[in-house]
Amino acid sequence: MHVKVPRLSKKWMIFTVTANGTFMSTLSAGIVNIALPTMSQQFHVSLESIQLVVSLYLLVLTCLLPVFGKLSDLYSRKWMYLGGFVTFGVGALFGALANSLTVMLLARAIQGIGSSAMMATSQALIAQIFHGPSRGKAFGAIGAVVACGSLAGPAIGGALIQAWGWRSIFWLTLPICALGVWRGIYLIPRFKGNKRLHMDYVGALYYTLMSFSFLYALNTAADKGWTNPFILSSFVLSIVFASLFFRREKTSKYPFIGLSIFKIPAISYGYGVAVLGFTALFTNSVLLPFYLADILHLDPIHIGLLILPFPVTLAIASTVSGALCAKWPARIITTAGFVFLFISTLLFAFIGATPSFSYIILAQLIMGIGSGTFQVPNNTTVISASPKGKLGVVASVNALARNAGMILGIALSVAIFAAVQHLLLSQGADAQTAFISGYKWALGFGAFCSVAGGILSAKRE
Repeated sequence: MHVKVPRLSKKWMIFTVTANGTFMSTLSAGIVNIALPTMSQQFHVSLESIQLVVSLYLLVLTCLLPVFGKLSDLYSRKWMYLGGFVTFGVGALFGALANSLTVMLLARAIQGIGSSAMMATSQALIAQIFHGPSRGKAFGAIGAVVACGSLAGPAIGGALIQAWGWRSIFWLTLPICALGVWRGIYLIPRFKGNKRLHMDYVGALYYTLMSFSFLYALNTAADKGWTNPFILSSFVLSIVFASLFFRREKTSKYPFIGLSIFKIPAISYGYGVAVLGFTALFTNSVLLPFYLADILHLDPIHIGLLILPFPVTLAIASTVSGALCAKWPARIITTAGFVFLFISTLLFAFIGATPSFSYIILAQLIMGIGSGTFQVPNNTTVISASPKGKLGVVASVNALARNAGMILGIALSVAIFAAVQHLLLSQGADAQTAFISGYKWALGFGAFCSVAGGILSAKRE
């Protein structure tokens, strides 16, 4: 399908709209992470329960990514993207008014739907208007925007929570949504969909049920217990729907995703690298704020300040790696990123009970370098290898791989942490020793994922 590409200045104006959505999503995620300890106290729930505020959002977002990606290949990406903005804002309104964990989870599910629509189309929009070396720079710039959102989230979140409580973090999202929708209406071209493509709604249903049952069981197992009949049933259901989905993909005249994309090495390796990289990163995302609050007894503002070094170096590393994409093979850049991730996860694993602030800052800086270094070239390689007519699907599955890694990182790290902590408490250990030991094993798992990701990255062409 031929698309008229806007001139360079217009390209970057369109980019700012996608950057607006990316900034909002990352800002919200960073703020919510900081608010988890406060929410846990107000709703009177455990760490294992409150982490669902983060993981349910990622769960809904992840399950729907290929659905929105496929729809964006068929219909207008402009209205798909802007509809995601509006839905995200509605979820923020529900979050601001939530009076229980149940209502909060509903709000985050709605935000997950909106974010999924935006995320499934944003990378495709960038790839559709940027070509050649400028594509790597655009993805690098998006990485910097992610870092800025992550940078602002903890700082703004800590100040807002301290001054006006956690509800204020959701009110902040509403004007950002309004600004994004207003600018998007005027700036984003109405790229037409490909009417020759077809949507396999049965395959989409099988995929969604497969993903939801598996990821839901994975996320709630730490709270309900891995041998809970409901959890085991969910895992069994995921296997049943997986069987139905893959059979449908092989027999359908118009498959939902099209498994042929996984035969392209750049795409299959890129997806694997994304899953392992984000699993390693997110072993620390939920546990670190609790470590800083429960072990070091810091207030929200100081917690936010200690998290800031990560997005600062993420912004710098994303920009640099984006520029290097045109000069160096992705394999070299992404593998270097995993080396930094490995070092940082080990530093956090052996942090102990009385680290200096400089130790925490150093570990955060190294983790930020690793994150920014592996993400941008990996995204550029995957998107650039997309077959004709499947840009939306490839971009959305790339986002799916990223978010699947986030969910796995959160769920498995919390499960490991809780298992070790409960074991030591049952043996008579004090609360601090049990917490630090659980944290050590959880981050050790993150280090293992970093090694696995580095090996896979080094093997790609």
